[in-house]
Amino acid sequence: MDRLVTEPNFFIVGAPKSATTNISYYLMQHPDIFMPDNFEPYYFARLDVPENFEREMIYDEKKYLDLFKKSKNSKAIGESSPVYLYCPNSAEDIKRSFPESKIIISLRNPIEIAYSQYFSLKFMDFNDNLNFNELLDLNQKQISKREFNINSLLEAGFYSKHIKRFQKFFAEDQIKIVIFEEYIKNSTKTINSILDFLNIEEKIEFKNVPKNSFRVPRNSLTSSILNNSMLRKASRKFIPSLTRSKIGDSLFKT
Repeated sequence: MDRLVTEPNFFIVGAPKSATTNISYYLMQHPDIFMPDNFEPYYFARLDVPENFEREMIYDEKKYLDLFKKSKNSKAIGESSPVYLYCPNSAEDIKRSFPESKIIISLRNPIEIAYSQYFSLKFMDFNDNLNFNELLDLNQKQISKREFNINSLLEAGFYSKHIKRFQKFFAEDQIKIVIFEEYIKNSTKTINSILDFLNIEEKIEFKNVPKNSFRVPRNSLTSSILNNSMLRKASRKFIPSLTRSKIGDSLFKT
């Protein structure tokens, strides 16, 4: 008989802009899988960012574990925080807390990640009004000085370094790598392979989830809403990430 769990036993750790949210949407449809509404808590990034970090994230262990309280009769419980891939302390911290966990890593062309990350930071007012090349230069200088910046356009793309870090703490059969371009071509095949990886035997008919790698506002009204920095900051503070993402989906063309 499969053992039911009440704490996370799998983590989607990145890379950013590599369909991690999309994958989460599919997995959350399965009755044997639980992911909280706030499925990007960033808890295991807390050792690498200041406490005044502008993004919604959880620092307290009890609050983090409370996210998973509603998991009942679940074989797999997880969360999806893409920054874990490249945060220097995340792999070891996850291993220390949940040593038997499964790790899912989605990889994408690093150049596309950098562009997508730039526009995301611009939208969220996190780029200090620097253009793409200026931000690249800044991030390159930070890397050369070994200064970690969670919003770096470049850091996430050093896959070899980051994967080796996870391989140091987790066995080969605990790590699954997904290739974004393959996922986009056949999402169902990849999702079913993830179910196998998580030891979920039952396959279900999934509802299609929009793939919004590049999105534009539906009209001038939604554009003005999306460009309102006060509304964006308030939403990050008070609205769970799943709800916020669904609201965002409704504001964009797909």
